[in-house]
Amino acid sequence: MKKRFLLMGAAVVLLAAAAAGGSLAAGQASGNAPVTAPLQAPNLTIAFNSDNGDTEEVDAVFDGVVMPGDEDVAVTDNYSVKNTGSVDSYIRVTVRKYWADKETGEKLEDLDAGKITLNPNAEGWLEAKSLAALFSDEDSDETQVFYCTSPVDAGTATAGLLESFDIAADLSNAYADKAIVLEAVAEGVQFAGADYNEVNAAGIKASWGVQVELDENGNIASVRQ
Repeated sequence: MKKRFLLMGAAVVLLAAAAAGGSLAAGQASGNAPVTAPLQAPNLTIAFNSDNGDTEEVDAVFDGVVMPGDEDVAVTDNYSVKNTGSVDSYIRVTVRKYWADKETGEKLEDLDAGKITLNPNAEGWLEAKSLAALFSDEDSDETQVFYCTSPVDAGTATAGLLESFDIAADLSNAYADKAIVLEAVAEGVQFAGADYNEVNAAGIKASWGVQVELDENGNIASVRQ
């Protein structure tokens, strides 16, 4: 007898859109030699594409029916991060994902967050595991870490982070009629300017524990541990 899957009413909810301030663990370069000095940490706000202003909450980035094995399910609203500080900054976003009761929003500990895969917008974002995630005792399947590839000017916002999501094919009926909850935290590291990529890379490594390859404009080409 064929196993019957129930339809899943997956309301992908953006819960508690949190924003974290940033830091810079490197000095501003000046003249012919770098001069070490503290730099102003950027202020960041998580917003949505519908309104790149103050932080707001929306009911769902997707509200419909998905089935086991569905891929590239397009989202309707999206994360973006606005640099509300006075300095240009690199930005990364850590998204925590989990299954929850659709009515109460309570996290369901026995359901596997790894069955949900978030796909970033390739035009401006790349994914890489954080050093903390690699060595954490927590379930690393619950988090995905995304880096905005271009420094974000003060007063402007990133492109939308998410493009779509995938659902694993090997789900049981325990996942039927559940909600997917996403939580996001943004962090920033100050951009010292394209002429000072060594300073930029050092600041990113000291703050985020990752090594980056930067192009001539200071854009992030790759991220590695």
